Amino acid sequence: MSGQAVFFITKVVISGILIALISSLAKTYPKWAALLTALPLMTFLSLIWIYVETRDLALLSTYTRDVFFWVLPSLFFFVAAMFLFRMRIPFILSLSLSTLSLFVGVLLFEKLHLLK
Repeated sequence: MSGQAVFFITKVVISGILIALISSLAKTYPKWAALLTALPLMTFLSLIWIYVETRDLALLSTYTRDVFFWVLPSLFFFVAAMFLFRMRIPFILSLSLSTLSLFVGVLLFEKLHLLK
C-alpha cells in the first residue's frame, strides 16, 4: 500500500473516531459535545492534513478565509434548525427546511458578494 493511501486511511480513521466520539458524548453531555462541535474541529483537522500534505501556508490562508466566509451563511441553518426542533417539527422536515435556509443564506451572501 502506498504512503498516500496509508495517510488517507489515517485521516479517515482519526476524523471518523472524533465524529463518533462527539455523537456518543452528545447523548450524555450535549453541552460538551456541542462545544466540541462548535470548535472548528473539522477545520482544525483539515488544516493539519493540508499542511502535512502541502506545507503551503498561502493555501492555508485562503482555506481559512473561505471557511470563515462560509460559516456566516451556515448560521441560517443553525437558527432554523433550533427553531424547528423547538417547535417539534418532524426531524426530516426540520433538517430539510434548515438546509433550505442554508441555501437561501448562501444565495443572499452570494448576491451581496460576501462570499469570495
